[in-house]
Amino acid sequence: MINLPKPGGSVSPVAPHFDPEDPTGSTLILPVFFLYPQYATSDIISEFVEDSTFKAHLETMFPPHAPAPDWDLKREYLPENLVTYVPTHRKRLLKVGKGMTLRDVCKAAKAKEGQSRDGLEVKDGCLSFVVMPKGDVERKWVEEFKQLRQA
Repeated sequence: MINLPKPGGSVSPVAPHFDPEDPTGSTLILPVFFLYPQYATSDIISEFVEDSTFKAHLETMFPPHAPAPDWDLKREYLPENLVTYVPTHRKRLLKVGKGMTLRDVCKAAKAKEGQSRDGLEVKDGCLSFVVMPKGDVERKWVEEFKQLRQA
Protein backbone atom coordinates (compact mmCIF):
# COMPACT_ATOMS: atom_id res chain seq x y z
CA MET A 1 0.00 0.00 0.00
CA ILE A 2 1.04 3.54 -0.63
CA ASN A 3 0.11 6.36 1.70
CA LEU A 4 -0.35 9.70 -0.04
CA PRO A 5 -1.09 12.39 2.51
CA LYS A 6 -2.91 15.35 1.00
CA PRO A 7 -1.41 18.70 2.03
CA GLY A 8 -4.15 20.76 3.62
CA GLY A 9 -6.52 17.79 3.28
CA SER A 10 -9.17 16.78 5.71
CA VAL A 11 -8.22 14.90 8.83
CA SER A 12 -10.02 11.59 9.10
CA PRO A 13 -11.30 10.50 12.51
CA VAL A 14 -10.59 6.89 11.50
CA ALA A 15 -7.20 5.41 10.75
CA PRO A 16 -5.64 2.07 9.84
CA HIS A 17 -4.69 0.04 12.89
CA PHE A 18 -3.99 -3.49 14.00
CA ASP A 19 -6.80 -5.53 15.55
CA PRO A 20 -6.35 -5.30 19.32
CA GLU A 21 -8.25 -8.60 19.72
CA ASP A 22 -5.81 -10.51 17.49
CA PRO A 23 -3.28 -12.22 19.79
CA THR A 24 -0.67 -12.16 17.00
CA GLY A 25 -1.12 -8.42 16.53
CA SER A 26 -0.91 -8.88 12.77
CA THR A 27 -4.50 -8.39 11.52
CA LEU A 28 -4.88 -4.99 9.91
CA ILE A 29 -8.11 -2.99 10.10
CA LEU A 30 -8.58 -0.21 7.57
CA PRO A 31 -11.23 2.42 6.98
CA VAL A 32 -12.73 1.93 3.51
CA PHE A 33 -14.91 4.16 1.37
CA PHE A 34 -17.47 2.57 -0.91
CA LEU A 35 -18.04 5.10 -3.68
CA TYR A 36 -21.23 4.97 -5.74
CA PRO A 37 -20.45 7.20 -8.74
CA GLN A 38 -23.84 6.59 -10.35
CA TYR A 39 -25.43 8.64 -7.55
CA ALA A 40 -22.39 10.71 -6.46
CA THR A 41 -22.58 9.34 -2.92
CA SER A 42 -20.51 7.11 -0.65
CA ASP A 43 -20.41 5.12 2.56
CA ILE A 44 -17.54 4.58 4.95
CA ILE A 45 -16.77 1.30 6.62
CA SER A 46 -14.70 2.54 9.52
CA GLU A 47 -13.31 -0.90 10.38
CA PHE A 48 -12.84 -3.22 7.42
CA VAL A 49 -10.89 -6.19 8.77
CA GLU A 50 -8.39 -7.35 6.15
CA ASP A 51 -9.62 -10.95 6.29
CA SER A 52 -13.31 -10.14 5.77
CA THR A 53 -14.84 -10.51 2.32
CA PHE A 54 -16.36 -7.83 0.16
CA LYS A 55 -19.49 -9.97 -0.06
CA ALA A 56 -19.94 -9.72 3.73
CA HIS A 57 -19.73 -5.94 3.61
CA LEU A 58 -22.00 -5.60 0.57
CA GLU A 59 -24.61 -7.79 2.24
CA THR A 60 -24.40 -5.59 5.35
CA MET A 61 -24.65 -2.35 3.35
CA PHE A 62 -27.44 -3.61 1.08
CA PRO A 63 -29.44 -6.31 2.89
CA PRO A 64 -31.61 -8.08 0.29
CA HIS A 65 -34.87 -7.84 2.24
CA ALA A 66 -34.41 -4.36 3.70
CA PRO A 67 -35.56 -1.06 2.21
CA ALA A 68 -33.19 0.38 -0.41
CA PRO A 69 -31.20 3.51 0.41
CA ASP A 70 -33.07 6.69 -0.52
CA TRP A 71 -30.63 7.35 -3.37
CA ASP A 72 -31.07 3.89 -4.96
CA LEU A 73 -34.03 4.99 -7.05
CA LYS A 74 -34.14 1.85 -9.23
CA ARG A 75 -33.44 -0.68 -6.41
CA GLU A 76 -30.35 -1.87 -8.30
CA TYR A 77 -28.01 -2.02 -5.32
CA LEU A 78 -28.51 -5.63 -4.28
CA PRO A 79 -25.42 -7.68 -3.37
CA GLU A 80 -25.83 -10.17 -6.24
CA ASN A 81 -26.15 -7.31 -8.77
CA LEU A 82 -23.09 -5.31 -7.70
CA VAL A 83 -19.52 -5.12 -8.95
CA THR A 84 -16.59 -3.54 -7.15
CA TYR A 85 -13.48 -1.95 -8.65
CA VAL A 86 -10.36 -0.37 -7.24
CA PRO A 87 -7.78 1.70 -9.14
CA THR A 88 -4.13 1.16 -8.26
CA HIS A 89 -1.35 3.70 -7.91
CA ARG A 90 -0.31 3.05 -11.54
CA LYS A 91 -3.96 3.49 -12.60
CA ARG A 92 -4.61 -0.18 -13.27
CA LEU A 93 -8.24 -1.04 -12.64
CA LEU A 94 -8.82 -4.18 -10.61
CA LYS A 95 -12.19 -5.90 -10.47
CA VAL A 96 -12.76 -7.14 -6.94
CA GLY A 97 -14.44 -10.52 -6.62
CA LYS A 98 -17.09 -10.74 -3.91
CA GLY A 99 -15.25 -13.61 -2.23
CA MET A 100 -12.00 -11.65 -2.08
CA THR A 101 -10.74 -10.26 1.20
CA LEU A 102 -9.05 -6.92 1.57
CA ARG A 103 -5.78 -8.82 1.98
CA ASP A 104 -6.41 -10.57 -1.38
CA VAL A 105 -6.98 -7.22 -3.08
CA CYS A 106 -3.80 -5.75 -1.61
CA LYS A 107 -1.81 -8.70 -2.95
CA ALA A 108 -3.45 -8.40 -6.39
CA ALA A 109 -2.62 -4.68 -6.54
CA LYS A 110 1.04 -5.20 -5.75
CA ALA A 111 3.50 -4.61 -8.60
CA LYS A 112 4.84 -7.71 -10.29
CA GLU A 113 8.57 -8.31 -10.05
CA GLY A 114 10.47 -6.00 -12.38
CA GLN A 115 7.60 -3.50 -12.69
CA SER A 116 7.49 -0.05 -11.19
CA ARG A 117 5.88 0.53 -7.81
CA ASP A 118 2.15 -0.14 -7.57
CA GLY A 119 -0.47 -0.95 -4.96
CA LEU A 120 -3.55 0.52 -3.40
CA GLU A 121 -3.52 4.17 -2.43
CA VAL A 122 -4.45 5.22 1.07
CA LYS A 123 -5.88 8.74 0.91
CA ASP A 124 -6.79 10.59 4.08
CA GLY A 125 -6.27 7.31 5.93
CA CYS A 126 -8.81 5.37 3.81
CA LEU A 127 -8.92 3.04 0.84
CA SER A 128 -11.60 3.72 -1.78
CA PHE A 129 -13.54 1.17 -3.80
CA VAL A 130 -16.07 1.90 -6.52
CA VAL A 131 -19.34 -0.05 -6.27
CA MET A 132 -22.01 -0.08 -8.97
CA PRO A 133 -24.59 -2.33 -10.59
CA LYS A 134 -23.47 -4.74 -13.31
CA GLY A 135 -24.31 -3.83 -16.88
CA ASP A 136 -24.61 -0.48 -18.61
CA VAL A 137 -23.64 1.64 -15.61
CA GLU A 138 -20.54 -0.51 -15.09
CA ARG A 139 -19.50 -0.44 -18.76
CA LYS A 140 -19.90 3.33 -18.97
CA TRP A 141 -17.88 3.93 -15.79
CA VAL A 142 -15.06 1.58 -16.85
CA GLU A 143 -14.86 3.28 -20.26
CA GLU A 144 -14.71 6.74 -18.64
CA PHE A 145 -12.00 5.52 -16.24
CA LYS A 146 -9.91 4.23 -19.15
CA GLN A 147 -10.30 7.51 -21.06
CA LEU A 148 -9.28 9.59 -18.02
CA ARG A 149 -6.34 7.27 -17.35
CA GLN A 150 -4.91 8.02 -20.78
CA ALA A 151 -5.44 11.78 -20.51
